[in-house]
Amino acid sequence: MLGPYEAQIRAWLEAEPTLSAAVVLQRLMNLDQTRLTNKGLRKVQMAVKAWRQESALQILNGDWMAITPALPPAKSFGNIIR
Repeated sequence: MLGPYEAQIRAWLEAEPTLSAAVVLQRLMNLDQTRLTNKGLRKVQMAVKAWRQESALQILNGDWMAITPALPPAKSFGNIIR
């Protein structure tokens, strides 16, 4: 059911990590009103939970360094010390 929308859902969750499954379902229903209904809420909840757990495991396993863009180097303030 959610397979065709997985990339879109992951993009939404990456952009807005606190997005609820209900909002995800509403957005999906706006994309495809003929295929999705409110009855799919539980399935969306389970998928969102699984993807969040997957992201948490990447962080805990240290893989976050591979998926997080590097920050630019901090500015050097030279001899500002007084």
